Amino acid sequence: MNIGLIITLGGDLVRSTEHVGIGYLAAVLRKANHNVIILEIEEKKIDNINDYIPLLKNVDLVGFTTTCITLKNIIRITKLIKKYIPKSYILYGGHMATFGAVEILEKYPFVNFIILGEGELTIIDLVETIENNKDLSNVKGIVYRKNDKIIQNENRTLIEDLDTLPFPERDQFEMHNQDFQYLRISTSRGCLGNCGFCSSFVGRKQKGSRWRGRSPQNIVDEIEMLTNKYNFHTYDFVDSTFEDPGKLGKERIYCIAQEIISRKLNIYYNCCFRAENWTDSDDSLLEILVYSGLEKVNIGFESGNDKGLKILNKRATMEDNQRVIRVLKKHPMIYITFGFIMLHPYSTLQDIKDNADFLHNTGIGQIIRHYFWMLEVYPGTLMEEKLKKDNLLKKGYDINDGMYMYNFKNSDMNIFVPLFKEMLSLNSVWDFEIFDILVHTFITRLIRKYEKTEININLMDFKNFLDLERKKIADFNYNFFIDMIATRKHYNLSKKKEELNNFLISEMNIIKIKQYKLGLELRRKGYSTNIK
Repeated sequence: MNIGLIITLGGDLVRSTEHVGIGYLAAVLRKANHNVIILEIEEKKIDNINDYIPLLKNVDLVGFTTTCITLKNIIRITKLIKKYIPKSYILYGGHMATFGAVEILEKYPFVNFIILGEGELTIIDLVETIENNKDLSNVKGIVYRKNDKIIQNENRTLIEDLDTLPFPERDQFEMHNQDFQYLRISTSRGCLGNCGFCSSFVGRKQKGSRWRGRSPQNIVDEIEMLTNKYNFHTYDFVDSTFEDPGKLGKERIYCIAQEIISRKLNIYYNCCFRAENWTDSDDSLLEILVYSGLEKVNIGFESGNDKGLKILNKRATMEDNQRVIRVLKKHPMIYITFGFIMLHPYSTLQDIKDNADFLHNTGIGQIIRHYFWMLEVYPGTLMEEKLKKDNLLKKGYDINDGMYMYNFKNSDMNIFVPLFKEMLSLNSVWDFEIFDILVHTFITRLIRKYEKTEININLMDFKNFLDLERKKIADFNYNFFIDMIATRKHYNLSKKKEELNNFLISEMNIIKIKQYKLGLELRRKGYSTNIK
């Protein structure tokens, strides 16, 4: 069968387009001798669908992976594809399809099938059933339409041995001339955190939280293959929590690190931690992880007080959050990035002040985006259930446009919504976050490479300069935000946006000039500044 898998770019996929889930589907389909084409369609190019139709003209089935951000655009694209290729089957998967399957099929008759949860085994079963004109009722894990009735088949059990899956295809990486910040690696599936807002649906259709991990050998086999094939060295481990499950999880990631080291793979990687899982006793493990290439950790802090953590169903406490920051700061090669929800339906003014104090006082407040982030409500989450129970979802809340369609228990909080949205509309807010990570990568990789040479003093001078700049920016962010909440009813939004924009651009330029001078000085001394 000829199959087209379409990735609609939205959210973080705009800046880093690789979708490893689609890569897995393509891999299993090609292994089963089906023809697969992967396409990317940007939002601004949807109306130019004619440019893509020639590539899809012989396709029998078109598949999409759905998210809250992309579902609207996927529906637009689907309508256009059905107009030009009416005989093609349309398949949806992903989070929105999994939790809104019946509603999607009821509202959009041009969608033929929906896969619930993990798709690798289900898509092979579905494609071969269609191809051989067999009974769809035997395909586990799908929802479909039959004689104007919507049928939901039995759920498919989760894949227990992830090592049995082929490595995902990397069509997108090749489409982009191998010019990505990183390649995504999935070392595990599921999560034992069960945060109330989380959109990670794998396992939610099963009883209780579930986690499954690939073996260290299998993971590093994939990394080694990619490193040798593409001469590429930066990887993003997309697991919800890298160190699950408990003691065995720590042993597993230790083995991953040792496997990377023993194979002498010169790589760098990012991953996600949960705050409650890390203590001072993990210093030696963190040292091994850093030595094997760990350079960035993402943690879901989410709130600046214990009340907020409980509302969001976080297992971590404020003590956990503060401790993990202290532990990680002992390893300066690690950049700490994090999730944070400044505003949610149960927020009070005191909560917002506590959040701001946490960001500033713990020394992680240089990224101002965190000050303006609002809760996004995803279907199937515990938070959605809580908001329904508390009658806080707005009328008109539906699967297409529901992320921010909620009321606040404290109506005074409504005033912050337009203020936060306007600040997040500034490109500089987003650009600085990426810039800060890239500058960290620049200096820490050079320190790793040259720390025992004469230029280490130059590198440390730049790092100290960067630390002072970050503190200066964090102080500005805090004061800027505190002024916003203090004067919210008389806030000069346009003037303040200009002030913030000018400040961020100015700070980036100051750092860029210093970085350029460092690079020039190193090259004059005969040292390469190539950090890839």
